[in-house]
Amino acid sequence: MNQNTILHSFDNARFGKFHVILMVLAGLCWMLVAYGVTIIGFLSTSLREEWQVSASAIGWLASIGMLGMFMGAVIIGILSDKFGRRNMLALTLVFLGVAFITSSFAWNYPSLLVLRFLTGLGLGAILPVSSTLIAEFSPSKNRGAMSVTMNACWGVGGTFAALAGYSLVLNQGWRPALLIGGTALIISPLVRLLLPESMRFLLGKGKWKEAEGEFLRVHRQLTGESQAICLECYQPVDIVIGKNRGIWSRSFARITFALWVLWIALNFFYQGAFVWLPTLLTGTQFSEGRSFLLTILISLGQIPGTLIAAFLADRMSRRKLLFISLALLTAGSLLFGLSQKDAWVLILGFLLMVFNGMAWGMAYPFSSELFPTRMRGTATGWATGIGRLGGVAAPLMVSWVTLAGGSIFHVFLMFSCVLIITIFIVGGVKLETTGRSLEELYSGS
Repeated sequence: MNQNTILHSFDNARFGKFHVILMVLAGLCWMLVAYGVTIIGFLSTSLREEWQVSASAIGWLASIGMLGMFMGAVIIGILSDKFGRRNMLALTLVFLGVAFITSSFAWNYPSLLVLRFLTGLGLGAILPVSSTLIAEFSPSKNRGAMSVTMNACWGVGGTFAALAGYSLVLNQGWRPALLIGGTALIISPLVRLLLPESMRFLLGKGKWKEAEGEFLRVHRQLTGESQAICLECYQPVDIVIGKNRGIWSRSFARITFALWVLWIALNFFYQGAFVWLPTLLTGTQFSEGRSFLLTILISLGQIPGTLIAAFLADRMSRRKLLFISLALLTAGSLLFGLSQKDAWVLILGFLLMVFNGMAWGMAYPFSSELFPTRMRGTATGWATGIGRLGGVAAPLMVSWVTLAGGSIFHVFLMFSCVLIITIFIVGGVKLETTGRSLEELYSGS
């Protein structure tokens, strides 16, 4: 059996038990990351009361976490291209669980700042490697839907963070909310035991015996049958052709630049708008309890938004769907900034999160498909990692606008301008990936 036969069997497989297990575990990882990123927005009041730190210090706490996510995504992207997707994901989950638990016992602000950076390393590392696994194991006809559905778990995790903020933080303080992140230690062994290593990674590294074993394992889950195979030694097309080309080579430079801008913009918006929404609303006419409750209801919009994207991802151009999502997010941001009454804040905020869910849902399949296997982890890690710099800047920029006397409208106007620029830059990527196998996309790159 040669590499073309194996990859063809994965690209044209029927959705089965193996794909369900993959989706569930990847989804749990995404829920955990969403929780870890979002919960920081609900800790500010409790932290300020315990340690008498300033609002700007809380802003630095969020920003240092984003800086950690940047470094974590870049490092794990490179390592996953060298040592494998599954192994690095399992190790990262152990690291993240320990960081979360240790953070819940932080003894002062400086210690929490350091621990938040370490937590960010783990959070940032999980997303690119899990999305790469999904891309490399998904059938071509379902790849978009599977990737976007996994991203729906981000909305679930974000909503859970809002619930934790409303129930735990308001009543018991911030420490129990961070302790919940220790569930990463439960997910890690499940990933190691239940998921195979990426076949594309193993074949690309010439690990024939491992590839044989993993293929049989997945084949049994998909068909219920055992099959004797003997892999023929080969070099995959995307390694032979252009093997010295990197993400900034002539073939990929435009794509790399566009994706970096896309991820910076999405993180800038999410960190500035949603993570800091409780604080922004509390700063207007809303009490802390009411702002937390509104944030919980608004956060639910991410789930239907991602499910809409999942339904459409393999039925229309993913590139066009991403543009539509960004345009709707821009319009929603402007309208939300004008909202004053509870009802309009809730309705427009919910719609804003629907559009946000659509945009984030499309960004991951759009990114992971645009590079060949030999550098998919590295490219995705750099793109999502660089994007975290937008998350670093967002809390600081929001603080600057509000301290300068700007209203919530001016904050969301700033977000809209960033999104408009992004739409024009991402428009330069012309490659269409919908319904095509990963090898077909790069046979000439």
